[in-house]
Amino acid sequence: MPERKRRKQFSFALMVQLLISIAYSAMLVHMTVILLQRRISGWFVYLMVYLPQLAIIISSLIFLFILRLRHRTHSIDSTLLPLLFSFIALESTMIMPLYTEISGITILAPNAVLIIERFAMLSAAIVFVFTAVQFYGTNASRLRLYLTTTIGAALFLSLAMPLNTGTTDLSTMTVFSSSYDALLLGALVCIYLVSISTYIAAVAKDRSTHSISRAVAFILMMIGNFFSMSNIIIPSIVSGILYITGIIMLTITSKNTF
Repeated sequence: MPERKRRKQFSFALMVQLLISIAYSAMLVHMTVILLQRRISGWFVYLMVYLPQLAIIISSLIFLFILRLRHRTHSIDSTLLPLLFSFIALESTMIMPLYTEISGITILAPNAVLIIERFAMLSAAIVFVFTAVQFYGTNASRLRLYLTTTIGAALFLSLAMPLNTGTTDLSTMTVFSSSYDALLLGALVCIYLVSISTYIAAVAKDRSTHSISRAVAFILMMIGNFFSMSNIIIPSIVSGILYITGIIMLTITSKNTF
């Protein structure tokens, strides 16, 4: 990929991350203010459920900025990670149902919220697979073709999957709230297991400290991102801890990569 085009890719991904970080932060702060004004005792629980997702977005933004400064033309990470972090940032639309319920402000139509969440979750999982395949050492000559095809398939599935969740109220309309989304959850589990298995196979192939550290970093990020889909306090906190640990490890192990 030409250097100029790659820099544009980084700039776009950084802009997406930054804008979503600002929007997510604004919604989280606004919700907290409203909850405090209403003297709702459980405001801290709401904050702890959604704060880890903000930490995930910001940690990805910081690493992407470092990647932007260090990247080289032929770096695999500089091809896939900007795309991966953009999809992970889009997963933060999960806050919108609760934000609408608390504030009464509807930013996106209910159907749009569901489609974006489904597409972002599927696409992030797919890009994780490609990072694993590349790490294993598979030829990258047709990477863009396969990546475009699979992400296109994810978009088609997100649009084609029935949107009936048993409610027309955005505040209660979330991913995994219907039988249709049980299939999506099953697909995500399978995709993540494939990615983790590929990383383990890569470590078995190359048992160097660098290889093991990078594999563990990506596996922690995958598990953290998967748990971030939950709106339950413990999995949300665990997701933030695992993901940020993975980002830190990836930053350290990538010191001599770019």
